[in-house]
Amino acid sequence: MSDICSEDRERRFPPGALKEADRMLAGSLRDFVDREVIPVRRELDQEARSGEDSRFRALAGKLRELGLPGAIIPEEHGGEGLLSFLAWCLAMEELGRGDASLAVSTAASALSLRPAALAANGEVLGRFAPRFLGEGGDFFASPALFDEPALGDDLNPDLGALGWNTRVKASGEWLVLAGKKAWCVNAGRAGVYCVAALLGDGGEDGEPALVYCEASAEGLEVRPRDKAGLLPCSLGDIYLHEVRTPLSRRAAGPGEDAHLLREGLAFQRLLSAATAVGIAQGAFEEVLSFTSDRLAAGKPIRQHTVCAVMLADMAMGIQSGRDVYANAALVLDSLEGLADRASASSLSRASLARAHCCRAAVEVTNRVMELMGSYGYVTDYHVEKYWRDAKMLQLAEVPAEQLKLDVVRGYYEFSVLHPNPLYEELRRRKEAGAGDRR
Repeated sequence: MSDICSEDRERRFPPGALKEADRMLAGSLRDFVDREVIPVRRELDQEARSGEDSRFRALAGKLRELGLPGAIIPEEHGGEGLLSFLAWCLAMEELGRGDASLAVSTAASALSLRPAALAANGEVLGRFAPRFLGEGGDFFASPALFDEPALGDDLNPDLGALGWNTRVKASGEWLVLAGKKAWCVNAGRAGVYCVAALLGDGGEDGEPALVYCEASAEGLEVRPRDKAGLLPCSLGDIYLHEVRTPLSRRAAGPGEDAHLLREGLAFQRLLSAATAVGIAQGAFEEVLSFTSDRLAAGKPIRQHTVCAVMLADMAMGIQSGRDVYANAALVLDSLEGLADRASASSLSRASLARAHCCRAAVEVTNRVMELMGSYGYVTDYHVEKYWRDAKMLQLAEVPAEQLKLDVVRGYYEFSVLHPNPLYEELRRRKEAGAGDRR
């Protein structure tokens, strides 16, 4: 790329913003992506279409050797310790540049075990951490947390318990799960699921609980979904038919599970933002190469003013997205308490980063397609893959408008159910008019 792009990668962030360990991690993953991922990413999609995943699993295994996603496991359980938000974002951007499916799958596994790691749950970590770190072959985890079939993002504070359909109740030494979770990353590939459910039998007074259950548990059914983008990343719905798991498999306990859930939501959205920037960066590098090689009127396309302006717009979107996710990550890293990282302000920053970066990725890949014309949507180049993945990432996890509501809640107390006295007055007049007619 040096003869195509002269960007100084070391100047993407202000001096001193990154620790040396963060730079080393980003550098090692950049080399890994260039060496191992980019040469086979077309084959990754082809395998996924035919129902195979051997190459994807091989890459996940090599990634595990580099410390991901084991960087979510505490050192006392054999892991690398908890990486900072910023370090995770740097890693996801590099992986997103190569293949966003690898980034999304890795982030999902990390998100699944993060609650147990933060809660220092020795039972869960002792059971799954060794397998997560590579003992006995590859191992994935799936977060069945935020999406439910009727309402999508089930953490809407206006709905409270009404947004939950998945329930968990205690029965002796067991927790029993019943319900359905939608759009679960790594579904069908995972060895363990982290399920968010409402404790109780269906009343509105229950509290959130995070429960771990193994994929082999009786009553757990996975139904995969076909999709246009992120093909190598398995995605599906899970059905929980009275699934039993030990009481000790609850992540933390009363009150703390709710904080872990919201903190996990901020973590997920921030990593999605960084992945989106990686997608945009990858597409940008493709079009820089294309416009350098293709000639028009006797000179490279990118030496024409109209093309240069389009490329500048892409660069602006990418770097502004990088600045937004890095700022949000640094803010969350500065917060020591779990409750602070789970606050409306923290979720607002992470949601803002996700909305901005995903929109930038879609806009960049669209402009790349315009510049490359028919070459953009053929598989000779990788742009059509970036294009599909960018849109899939933008649509996944949470509807765009719901995301913006979480953004605005960081600035003032907003409720979709905020009472409007005009409605009450109109209703009263309507009822009075109906009475007069009678």
